[in-house]
Amino acid sequence: MTDEIKVPKGLANVVVDRTSIATTGASGNLLYRGYRAVDLADRKSFEEVAYLIVYGNLPSGDELVAFRARLNENMKLDERTIKVMDILKEKDIMRNLRSIVSLIPYRNGDINETFIQMEAKLPLISAYSAHAAYGKPMKNMEGEFFAEKFFSMIADPHKKKYWKSLEKLMILYMEHEFNASTFALRVAASTLTDPVSAVTAALATLKGPLHGGANSEVLSYLSGIRDEKDAAKFVEDKLSKKEKIMGFGHRVYKKKDPRAQYVKEELRRIAPDDPKFRAAEYVENYMFEKKGIPANVDLFAAVLMDFLGIDEVFNLPVFACSRIFGWNAHYSEQVSDNKLIRPAAEYSGPEERDL
Repeated sequence: MTDEIKVPKGLANVVVDRTSIATTGASGNLLYRGYRAVDLADRKSFEEVAYLIVYGNLPSGDELVAFRARLNENMKLDERTIKVMDILKEKDIMRNLRSIVSLIPYRNGDINETFIQMEAKLPLISAYSAHAAYGKPMKNMEGEFFAEKFFSMIADPHKKKYWKSLEKLMILYMEHEFNASTFALRVAASTLTDPVSAVTAALATLKGPLHGGANSEVLSYLSGIRDEKDAAKFVEDKLSKKEKIMGFGHRVYKKKDPRAQYVKEELRRIAPDDPKFRAAEYVENYMFEKKGIPANVDLFAAVLMDFLGIDEVFNLPVFACSRIFGWNAHYSEQVSDNKLIRPAAEYSGPEERDL
């Protein structure tokens, strides 16, 4: 066909649509609706930023109260959903999130209401999944704010004073333009499927280790690094085998991931002597100075959650419970000016053959 346009494999640097939700600005900063994400993490609550992402503007006082109330009133699971999780005992929490979110008996077909229900229930599904599968005690949900409630269910209660550090991380996880899971959601939304089905597609995509599943591997290798020499040896060994080092490199950030640097400084503030934090800095310094490869947010996010006493099984669910607000915005943006996403492919198989 003469009108076909060939593009790089993986759609690298290909602009496929327009969005007003988020972008990486000329300065290299991640912007949410024009605001720097790191500034929002410093000065705003999770609910305020979620409102901004979903509705386009920061909320007024009354709008914030109403939005927070809608989330809080939906942060509960019905007995049938709990019973299914008890029966399944699924140890892969992301797999459980994907399955259970599609089974919840949503109250009505309104898109905004359906998203609010999913957004509010994901933290509870995450926590109860671990309880059902691993026998972990189901902690009481405490606190007034979304991130605080989530923290109370998954983190070390002795670290409660640091719950805002989790909130900041969740704000930085909330949105990142056309990443793989968001693009999967938009492909699904372009068929005009329902929000639950589109979010299920996004969760399935997020589960892949090249998108969101890096944190566990990060913690594994940091545990064996005590000093700069260990870091150098680890990096050189991995690179000599042409193996990817999780927590490094990004399709968008070639010089610096501002989210990674923000979380690193948060760790420096609350856990400067943490062994894994020091190990992460050793590896980061060697990778950048010798190879020019910057750390991405996963490197320091893994260390932060470990310091907060958040078990590794929750690392990716924390991401999902944050990013669903971005998925909400992208679903609405896609269907409001929709065209079915259906690219062509260059055929490389045999020519037509006689049977």
